[in-house]
Amino acid sequence: MNNLTAREKGFMYVVTLLIIVVLGYFFGIRTLNNKYDEYKVQLQTLEDRKAQLDQMRINNDSMAREIKYLKEQISDLELSFIDKLETECIEQYVLKTFETEGCPFLTGCTATDVGMSGVSYPDGSASPDGLVCMQVTVTYVSTDGYTVTQYNRNPDFTPGSENPAIENVKKVKTDMGKEPYNERKGYNEFISALKKINAENPKCIKVDSIDASTVNGYMELKAQISFYGTSLTNRISVDNSTAPYTSWSGSTNIDTAGGFIGFPYVCDKEESLWYGVENPQIQITANKPFASYYANYVFKKNYANSGNNIKKLIGFGKKNVEDAAAAAAANDASKNAGKDAKKKAA
Repeated sequence: MNNLTAREKGFMYVVTLLIIVVLGYFFGIRTLNNKYDEYKVQLQTLEDRKAQLDQMRINNDSMAREIKYLKEQISDLELSFIDKLETECIEQYVLKTFETEGCPFLTGCTATDVGMSGVSYPDGSASPDGLVCMQVTVTYVSTDGYTVTQYNRNPDFTPGSENPAIENVKKVKTDMGKEPYNERKGYNEFISALKKINAENPKCIKVDSIDASTVNGYMELKAQISFYGTSLTNRISVDNSTAPYTSWSGSTNIDTAGGFIGFPYVCDKEESLWYGVENPQIQITANKPFASYYANYVFKKNYANSGNNIKKLIGFGKKNVEDAAAAAAANDASKNAGKDAKKKAA
């Protein structure tokens, strides 16, 4: 190296420098260029992914708003029908409406489930959801413009009445055909009640039919009223309705100590409001499944022999009569004892 001339040494330095530059390019700059290109590709990929995610977020927000809107629409549709059709609530609502409108003389009330057509999906399969309907049929009567009316033991002919029952009977005889009984009432009140029911919820309460006919001087008025609801397996809405036809709004403190279910020939429970009242639906001629044929025959014959007086036939009030007789006998005995004591003293 020391034998090299200055020119040769300069040449060697230049060559060495070139080698270093070439090596630096191959192992440094070129590698960095390759990494840069790779990072640019990754950046572009990430930017594309970000753009895709941003679009998905926008779509999700839009979809969430659409889902919320659809749920609100579904909820409104669900709430446009009655959630639960409960017979006792619907019947008490109907009867209370007629009573409030001045048409209280009910002779019949029935509730029937009406079969509705099923719902099918586009593929032909049956939906578990569907429309349900309950039809209430009521029958009322008008007054005849002459007979004194009675409703809820008014007037009261039972032994527990405030006024003596015999006095109430005499008053009824006197009031026949007089005010306020000389005007036939019931038809206008019947129509008024139906209009009120029909306007309560026009979407799901419909008065289907009205029938009016004359019977022995008064009118028999019949109506069919349909209540529509839904049976839903995956209900979205919550029905908090307190409408009188969806929740019980009748009396809840009824005294049943004297009996409430079933009615004998004559109510003999002194605790009952109906004590002493005869069963108006008794059929003396009808057979009784719990008795033999000859027992029915004897009962019918005894009823005729009693002058068709059911109380006399079954001995209703007999205990009271016996108690009164015993008291009278005791009183007579007491008087006789007093007389005997006076005689002895004399």
